[in-house]
Amino acid sequence: MDAEGLKGILVKIPLIPVLILWAIYLGWDYYGFLKDDTSPLSQKVRDIELVKTDIEKLKGKIKLIQDFKNNLEQKRVTLRNITQELESLKTTLSETLDEAEFIRSSITEAKRIGLTVLSLKPTGSNAREYYIEREFELKFRGVYVQLLIFLERLGNMQKIVRVDNFEMKPISSSSARYVELEGTLQLKAYRYLGSKADELAKKNEPEATNQTTPATREAPPANSGASPVPAQKPVGTTSSGGT
Repeated sequence: MDAEGLKGILVKIPLIPVLILWAIYLGWDYYGFLKDDTSPLSQKVRDIELVKTDIEKLKGKIKLIQDFKNNLEQKRVTLRNITQELESLKTTLSETLDEAEFIRSSITEAKRIGLTVLSLKPTGSNAREYYIEREFELKFRGVYVQLLIFLERLGNMQKIVRVDNFEMKPISSSSARYVELEGTLQLKAYRYLGSKADELAKKNEPEATNQTTPATREAPPANSGASPVPAQKPVGTTSSGGT
């Protein structure tokens, strides 16, 4: 077929329907490019979504690590405060509580200010996490000012003493200058029990070892290295006598 014949065939083909069909084909191909799951665009979109998901997971892990770090710092601060509080508590709480000495000291302080102690006896104890709370019942007689001074002196003791459960009643005339009172109050003293940290500290304390100094011997005198000089024999002389 020559060029003239091909040109004649092309002239006979309607151009507009061909363009429409070509546009439809391109549109369908573009639609498939956008919507088809197997298209390169869909694959890239899926890859991007996977990357975004991984990034979100990493952000979540980073947030968890940051929260853990912040909580760890808070726990350290809390633990440091508890340790300081425990150390300060250990300075005021003894590991032993001499009940007889406590009763004797309390009665002595009451006598110094004229407060009459009718009785003072232990009534019970309560075990706490770090200490034991020992309870005493004190029956007294005196005026209100004496009671206040007595309580102030209890507060100045080296041991922690808590006062609870006041019961008082007047036993003298209310028109008197100083109204005498009689009552009962509860005293609480404390003994430090110790903690697991104290037990570990005691176990880890290095035992003292006695170091002995080895005896030293005197070193023999150093040899000077000089050879002894042999003694020379005396040279004998002969004399001849002449007449």
